[in-house]
Amino acid sequence: MKSIGIFLTAAWFVLAGLSVAHAEPITIALFGAAFAATTAGAVVSYLIGAVIAYGVSLLSQALLGEQEQAQTQGVKLTVQMGDDKPMSFIAGTTATAGKRKYIGAWGKDGKTPNAYLTDVIEVANLPVPGLPGFWVDNQKVTVLWGEAPTEQGWPVAEYRVNGKDYLWFKYYDGTQTVADPFLLNKFGADPDRPYEPGMIGRGCPYFIATARLNSELFPNQPTYLAETPVPAWYDVRKDSTAGGSGTQRWDNPATWAPSDNPVVIIYNIIRGIYYNGEWVYGGQNLPAFRLPASNWMVAANECDRLIPLAGGGSEKQFRCGTEISCDMEPLAVIEKLKKACNGRIAENGGVFKILVGAPGAAVYSFSDNDILVTKGQSFTPFPGLSETYNGIEATYPEPLEKWATKDAPARYSNALEAADGNRRLASGVTFEAVPFPVQVQRLMKLLLEEDRRFRIHSFYLPPDAFLLEPNDVVSWTSVRNGYVNKKFLIVRIIGERSMNQLVVLKEIDPSDYDWSTDEQVPVSVGPVGPIVNPSHPMFGWQALPATLDDDSGPRRPTIEVFYAGDQDGVDRIRVQVYLKDTSALWFDGELPYEAPLDQQYSTKLVAVFAPNTEYQVRGIYVSNIGKNFTWSGLIDVTTPDVRLGADDIYPGGLVDSVLASLGNHLEWLAEGVHYARDELDRLNLIAADSGAQSTRDKKELLAEVGSANAKYSNEILVIAKANEAAVIRIEEINAAITDPETGLTANANAIDSLSVVVTDIDGELTAVANSVTSLTTTVGRFSATGLFRTTVEATAAGALATIGLSVSATGGGATSQAAMILSALAGGLSEIGFLADRIYMVNGANKRRPFIFSGGVLYLDDVRVTSLSALSATLGNVDISNAIIGNLIVGTSNLGFNSVTDKQSYSGGSTGTQGTWTVVAAVATQNPNPNPVFCEFGFSAVSHANGGGFANARVRWRRDGVVLKQYLALATGVGGVPADRSAGEIWLLSGRYTRARNQHILHRGLERARLWLC
Repeated sequence: MKSIGIFLTAAWFVLAGLSVAHAEPITIALFGAAFAATTAGAVVSYLIGAVIAYGVSLLSQALLGEQEQAQTQGVKLTVQMGDDKPMSFIAGTTATAGKRKYIGAWGKDGKTPNAYLTDVIEVANLPVPGLPGFWVDNQKVTVLWGEAPTEQGWPVAEYRVNGKDYLWFKYYDGTQTVADPFLLNKFGADPDRPYEPGMIGRGCPYFIATARLNSELFPNQPTYLAETPVPAWYDVRKDSTAGGSGTQRWDNPATWAPSDNPVVIIYNIIRGIYYNGEWVYGGQNLPAFRLPASNWMVAANECDRLIPLAGGGSEKQFRCGTEISCDMEPLAVIEKLKKACNGRIAENGGVFKILVGAPGAAVYSFSDNDILVTKGQSFTPFPGLSETYNGIEATYPEPLEKWATKDAPARYSNALEAADGNRRLASGVTFEAVPFPVQVQRLMKLLLEEDRRFRIHSFYLPPDAFLLEPNDVVSWTSVRNGYVNKKFLIVRIIGERSMNQLVVLKEIDPSDYDWSTDEQVPVSVGPVGPIVNPSHPMFGWQALPATLDDDSGPRRPTIEVFYAGDQDGVDRIRVQVYLKDTSALWFDGELPYEAPLDQQYSTKLVAVFAPNTEYQVRGIYVSNIGKNFTWSGLIDVTTPDVRLGADDIYPGGLVDSVLASLGNHLEWLAEGVHYARDELDRLNLIAADSGAQSTRDKKELLAEVGSANAKYSNEILVIAKANEAAVIRIEEINAAITDPETGLTANANAIDSLSVVVTDIDGELTAVANSVTSLTTTVGRFSATGLFRTTVEATAAGALATIGLSVSATGGGATSQAAMILSALAGGLSEIGFLADRIYMVNGANKRRPFIFSGGVLYLDDVRVTSLSALSATLGNVDISNAIIGNLIVGTSNLGFNSVTDKQSYSGGSTGTQGTWTVVAAVATQNPNPNPVFCEFGFSAVSHANGGGFANARVRWRRDGVVLKQYLALATGVGGVPADRSAGEIWLLSGRYTRARNQHILHRGLERARLWLC
């Protein structure tokens, strides 16, 4: 730990100047022995003079603090260097350029030596857990914390160009116990400045920034600004042992929570800031009773009170953010944090209290008759012109402008200027600990309006005012001054040995603390960020539907893209195709740019596209020299309706018909839960008819102890009338119990019902029978249901029978359900339907070869097929001599000229070099035909990246040394990075790379396919 040059000698010394209490030793200490010897009138005059000199109003105190601005600082925008800098720590929401601890170059990028520059910057000297944000030069950047890191850290989105990263960040929050392995690896053996294992930085959060050389991205050495996470502070409101509610404890920083509440931070500074039991800053061993919890809780809650915003939403009333250097006087820091909440702090007999927000109700009332006329009095109706203000201007750090100091919208008043002789008397305040523009406006309004309450009185009150304290509110009714219960704030109180109390009062008005969204002024933010050269647009871009043809005509739907020729600096064209309905990336590839003339060129995309489907296509030029290009807009294209076979997999309308049938049956099945009671209610209405005969039998059993109860009921109703006869039996059992501690109720219910109904309505006979068994259990928000229903119906025109089984379970989220439906219609369709996430059948003798339908995919180990109609098939190992196919219909065979003209394969192993693409397998194909043919290829490779590096795989087709097409691998394994839209690559520590079935068009002659590994 570094030594600290400034510290508190006594806690009262820090805050004694803020408000004087009536304790006599404090009076003598502040004003000296000569004070006690003065006359009563001289005492009053002296005290009033001291009060005015110090500043009674919040604005006066804020302006007085401006004179001590050198003691504090704003946001550090420039990195510091050297170990002679004082320690510092973060309070609230802020940013810092930090202190550089190490810098060095290393590595190669291609043939460029020392292509990487690594900067190690300390941001504070107390731990700050969380993830920071960063500014690089003048740009706010996005660190991709969700991606897998490299050894130098996490990449930055704004510095990823064509899939290549140029900047990385790594952050340590101050709880680290070992030195960074990357720094030890790169600089541990440096002959001049070795990075040693002891360079841990215990308790010191720091970040590592590594930039890759690029003259366009980094014309100069990059600079960094860290937006630190909000540190954790002790909050007495959340300590149940101190009168609050929660698990925080003063002696256990691990229980503390992040906070930018200025009152919470002031509380911590007064009591003292420690690290691992060692004092760092502020007070030392100040006991908690000297900061009454009830008072500080109220003030902290006032800071957290939500204030509506003009654009909707709300924000906390008072927040703060600053970097505190340990060479700052704690009093100056507290003054800065007080300005963030317009707070007032009073010390009374060694006890510190704070007032934030509007003063409370009056705690003492008096009239003119209560004032001691034998003692001196003083009245100041208004200050001198030099201390009078009718406008306010302020500055604050603006996060959106890289935390630079910004002018807040000034507040002026025509009415106040007219009252002050048509003069504009503006004050200037700096809110260096308030990086919140709307909060600054609220603070400015309060400072100005509260300062206009000019009246200050000083006189003696009788001994019953002994209990009054600074920041208390009193009510005064004065005939002489025309006051009726006028509110005043006690800013000073001095007690005599006679117990008479000398008080200094300042008028207040609670309306000064009111705020309306109508008073909020919009804040304009100036442009920040790098200045880049204008990008090159995608000239001549167009996309149209097209087909890939063979001798038989159109074979596949595709998309033809058009682009302008004669574009300087263009080497390739990158094309992306998205499925319009879902915005899913469908195709991402590059085309060679062979367009020397000033005309429009076009290329058909060789890829698999669905027929009659809406896609969106965009393109961008690509340069090998890093030229800046812009993506074209998305163009809608509907592919031609070129099918793979005579019909789709499902005949038209079949899926909709099945789903409609399933939905109807599930609705019918769900009605079974309440069918029995609904039917019984209907029959009861019929039984009440004067023309009906009915007989009823009902039995109930009930047992109950406390919250536990069990019930059994059995009810039978037999009914007949002229055109209807029905019988229904309902048997129900129910048990329930409520836990007295948790309040949860467990309920189990079972209902079994049978019903038959026959009717003769207008000569139409109908017979219906229903059987429903329903089981339901519920505990809290979890419930499970089992349902079995059978309905059979017959009329003179037909018959229908339906059986349904359903189980469901829910826990407040999505319901899990499985169901089976059996249905038969006389002279019509019979159905068996299943609904489940997974459906399986297992044969007892072959348990390892089940029938499984899951995720829309059917898994079968052994199939015997007489007639197979397949639109496409991927066959792993087929022995045609043993296949018996009665009738084979193949929508797509992918066989050129009705035969396999060439087949090549390779198997083996090879070792690649980290960072270098290496050919590990190659095959050559020969097309002797004059026309192109389709070729299908696939590959599978397993990599083991030794030494902690990552690996990737790809296949390239070449003709005469020219790359025709590149296919990226589909990868599974350890260390995967999600595919990036701009790159599409997946890098693994170890894993398998596959391309199971890929189509490639072979033109006449020799082409080679090579498998590359990096």
